[in-house]
Amino acid sequence: MNASRSTKVSTVLSTTSATSDSQIVSSPVRLVSSVRPSRRSPSSTSTRELGVVAQVRLAMQPKSRLATAVGFMLGGFVPLATYWVSHNELGAEWPLYLRMLTYGIVAGGLLYSARTVFAWGKLAFHAPAKALGFVVLLEGVMTLSHTSWLSVMALVYLIAINGFATGCNLALPKSQTQALN
Repeated sequence: MNASRSTKVSTVLSTTSATSDSQIVSSPVRLVSSVRPSRRSPSSTSTRELGVVAQVRLAMQPKSRLATAVGFMLGGFVPLATYWVSHNELGAEWPLYLRMLTYGIVAGGLLYSARTVFAWGKLAFHAPAKALGFVVLLEGVMTLSHTSWLSVMALVYLIAINGFATGCNLALPKSQTQALN
């Protein structure tokens, strides 16, 4: 480190502990600096590095709670509207042109949600095939299942995923939210 820099740097040393199997476990050393990172360097809070749990933690921080609330209003409304329209407003007694419009509304809601759920599935499962299966299962059960408790559980999952993801998008600068889109 350059001596002419007036930077306050403190080293957080990890403690070493022995487990019951006599293995030594230590956590890495990290440097904490009071200097702001340059604009060119990637931020440590980039969503490309944030997993699902880290995004939920970010959304629940006091400074992000308003963004999370708005995120749930914006992101959570779409699965709720899709659920309601698909279960309550697709009647056979309607003329064909109205049913086709309603199918289009449901398809739009599914497309909106599927991209976010797929991104979270890739982060959670580390496998695109599993993420795709997760999307098809959740969106399909929420839309098509006639078992009420099962479709409502899928709806709750979709509201949570879309709400937290939209909340993180609102809480972080646009340059850091590319992975959530």
